[in-house]
This record gives sequence, structure tokens and C-alpha cells, in this order.
Amino acid sequence: MKKSIFWTLLAVVLSFAACQEPEVLLPAEANKGINNLTVYPTWDGYHTADASGFTSKIDYEKRVITIQVPYTLPVESDNVQKLENYKKVWVQFNLDDNATLEPKLTTIDLTQTYKVTLTDQKKEQSEWTIKAALAKSSACDIESFAIPSLGLTAVIDKSSATASLIYFEQLKNVFAEVVVSPHAKIVPDPATTAFWCSPDEPKKFTVIAQDGVTSREWTLQQTEPARVEEGIRPESGKMLWTTKLSAAGVAKLDMTTGIAVTDDYVILNTRGEDPIVLDAKKGTTVGTMSLGSIKGATSSYYMTSDHKGHIVINNRVPDDGGVFRVWRMRDINSTPELFIEYATTDVYGDHISVWGDVYGDATVQAAYCGWTSTGSTSTLTWTVKDGQTVDMQPYWCQISGIGGWTNGDAIRLGTDATADFLACGYSMNKLTWVDGATNTALNYVQGTLTGNEGMKAIDAVSFNGLNYVAATMETFFTWGVAGGMWVMEAKYPQTFSGSLELDASLDPDCVVYGLDRGEGGYGIYGGRANDGTNGNAIQDVKLHVTKDGYFMYAYFMFCNGYVGCIQFDCIAQ
Repeated sequence: MKKSIFWTLLAVVLSFAACQEPEVLLPAEANKGINNLTVYPTWDGYHTADASGFTSKIDYEKRVITIQVPYTLPVESDNVQKLENYKKVWVQFNLDDNATLEPKLTTIDLTQTYKVTLTDQKKEQSEWTIKAALAKSSACDIESFAIPSLGLTAVIDKSSATASLIYFEQLKNVFAEVVVSPHAKIVPDPATTAFWCSPDEPKKFTVIAQDGVTSREWTLQQTEPARVEEGIRPESGKMLWTTKLSAAGVAKLDMTTGIAVTDDYVILNTRGEDPIVLDAKKGTTVGTMSLGSIKGATSSYYMTSDHKGHIVINNRVPDDGGVFRVWRMRDINSTPELFIEYATTDVYGDHISVWGDVYGDATVQAAYCGWTSTGSTSTLTWTVKDGQTVDMQPYWCQISGIGGWTNGDAIRLGTDATADFLACGYSMNKLTWVDGATNTALNYVQGTLTGNEGMKAIDAVSFNGLNYVAATMETFFTWGVAGGMWVMEAKYPQTFSGSLELDASLDPDCVVYGLDRGEGGYGIYGGRANDGTNGNAIQDVKLHVTKDGYFMYAYFMFCNGYVGCIQFDCIAQ
């Protein structure tokens, strides 16, 4: 009986199986046989498959592949290319699965024309022609658009071909500085033709590419772009410029101590000299600034700026006597105005840092910088309310829970004398988050890279709802890291931790940007790598947020090395 049931069930199963369609094995989805062809120039028989490759245009109807050799290389140069320069290039095909080409080409001569036979997935054959041609660029973008007379810089959105000015008054007979794609031109040219624009009537421009055929209409509009939810837009950090101090006009080694930043300028403070003024967006030298009677090697020892771009200068005591003084200036054309005066026998003045507006509400903090065998963790804080220093006698505090320093920096994260603050110094080299009420260390980012550097400069600012801190590190010696700079998110003390490493990929999660430190991580912007190691590891850093709140700039300076600028934004894209 059991055998009868078994054979009955087996018959039913087999009958169902017989009704199923047989499985068909299909090849991978076919495209067009040849999907792409890229060639790479060779040097001394070597090649690299990187961004230096030349792409191609494919005419599928005529079965012609034309390799596009840039008309000029580098693209932005006037160096016109010749096909004769590329008589041996490495060729790389992107074919459909199971498609083949005959003959198999590894290298080709771009002055020649080649015939190849394609056998596709269906085993059908077709003949193709491969040749090369000089191709002028088809790029027709606006890279930057600025109206210097009004201090305006547009936000560029290439996806929508718009340049947005955060400015809501009518523009009348203005000129603009515009950067377009290499060898492209803009019509009308706003650098030579005055134009009008208003929030209700955007201005149209046409950018014509180098090839003279491709063009794109761009709209200059006055509007407010959307922001990312919080903080900087990820991966928005980009280096705008770097300038060696000697190229900027600094003639004396070991004497440049600090930088101040306004919306338009970066000011280099060199002790005993008229400060050199640079264009904040280009890094070019535009002149000098007068300090009047306070200019001196110890009287105008250090310079910084507040969040509004007001310039702040201090002396160094006891080198300049027994009174620590701080001056302020509204802009580069103002006269220094004394607003802090404090008698002391201690050592202050290597650095001061400002949170807020010294003509409004602010805290001004100075770290002790005298030599002791164990170092010190003490700082002074002055409070400014409505532009007035509340008390010339500062709030003194000493941090517990960290090692001491002999020179360093500190900045409050607010305009109250007991706001939390960040501090660093040599030789503890820990960027420490301090509870402002208890003066206890809460957490820190370890800054020792090789043990031969000093972290001596920090700055902090609020940008799009988040606090950020920047710190620099420089070597005292003829070895060690010659110029490191990091921008870090300072949202919570609990997440403000980790260790800065020679290998930048190992930096902690709170780091949002790290200055390129070159091969081996030993730095390329510091003094040792350039005009000479400064034995005091003099360095400075500034964070500056534009008035419209869309951009944050990080400026760094290494004595005897470089000054530079990194741009961040919070524009939703």
C-alpha cells in the first residue's frame, strides 16, 4: 500500500515538472559592444591609469571612435598640443561582457588610424575605425563671480547654472570679476560692461566654451541659498591659496607671530614692522598697515581678530614692561585703541584669543607662557559688554586634570567668563575641552605626532549652528612635523577625543579637515620645510565666518613657512 502511494505521488510531481519551461542561460545585458575607450600617455615605456587619460567620442552609426586629445595641456595653459607628441599611448577598452576586438591593441600611435573588428555577445561582427583629434574644451561654466566694489561673492551652482548673490538691493552700473572655464568667454563681459540686476530681474550671461560651439546660459540672481541642516557641508573644505611668507614680503626670519582676518584682508604681524596686508581670497599682497606709536618688537608682539573682523593687538610682558596691554582696531585704516590694561609680573602675550565682538560682547583670553619646570595651566579672561571692558582685573583660573605648558593658547566658547573653553600648549600638546565652571579637563584630542612639535595656537567660532576649533602644530627643531593644521567639530566634550597621527587617515572622527602634511606626514608648509626652522615654533590659526553666514575660512600661518586659506561652506546641494 505504501509503495502504491509513493509511486502515485512521484507521477504527479513528474507531471508538474514536465510542464515547466526549460531555464534559458542568457548572456549579460548587451549595450553597444564598445562602451568606452581611454588612452594614457606613456613616458619611458611606463603608463598610469589615472586622471591623465584622454577619453573618446563614439559614433555608433558610423562606427567611428575619436580619441579626444585636449587642445591645450594643462587645459588652462596656452600650450597647444600636437598628435605627434603621442606616438605611443596605452589604450584601454571598456567592452560588453563576452565581446572581443581583433587585433588586440595595447599601445597605439595617435597620428595613425586603426581598423578593428568587434565580435559582440551574439557573435556578430562589425568593423570599427579608431582615430584621434585635437579637441578644444566644451566646458562653459562660471567658476567664480564677485563684485569687489560691494564686497560681494556669488554662490555658484553648476547644476542649475546660477550665480547667487546674497544681496537684496538693486545693483546699478556695477562691474564684476568673473572666472570661467579655461579659454571660455562670457557675454556680455561684466568686467568691461557695467550691468544692472535686482531681486526681481535676474541678469543673464552666456558662457561660450573654447570650442566656440558649446555654450550655456547662466543666471545671476539675488537670493538666499538653502543650507545644510547643521555645520559645514561635508567634503566642502578646499584649499584656496597658499603663500610663502617671504614671497608675501616678510623679510625677517623668526619675527612673524600672528595673523588677523577681516572679510577682505589677512594681516601678517611681524614684530617691529608694519603689518603686511594680503587679499583674503587670493593671498596676494595689497600693502601694509600702520600701527602708529604702538609698533615695536615687544609692544605689538601679537595680533589676532574677533568674530566680526576687528583687529586685536597685544604686547608681551615682562619684555615690554610690567603692564599687559591689548588694543583694538575696527579695520586696517583705524588707529589702535587701548581697551585692556593689566599690571602683572607674570609672562603673557605669546597668544590671546577672542570669542565674540570686542565692540560688542566678547571674552578675551590669554594663556600663561612663562617657563617653569612643570609648566602651568593658568589663563586670564577679560569680559567685554557693549564694547566696554567689564573689569581690568581679569578672571584667573587654573585647569585641573591636564599636564602643564610653558606657552600655549586658550579660547572661551562664549562671551561669559565661565563658559567652557579649549586650551592647548607645549609640551602637553593636548587640545583640551575644559569645563568653564569647574576648570576641570573634560576631554582632549592628543596632538603629539612625533614628540618634537608644539601645539601652540587655536581658534574657535560658531558656524551654521555648530562650534568649530582649529589648531596648528609646528616643530621647534630641525626634525619633527613642519606645519600641521586641523579643523575639528566641537559639539560635545564626549565626542572630542582621539589622537592626531602622522597618517591622516587615522585622525579622530571630530576632525573635519587636516592640512596636507606631505609624504610621511612630516609637513610641507612649516618653517623647517621652507625658509628655516623657528626655534620657538611660532604659529597661528584663525577661523572667520562671512557676514552672510554661508562660508567659513580657516587661515594658518607658520613662521618662516607659509600662510594659507581653506574655504568651507554650508550650502545645500
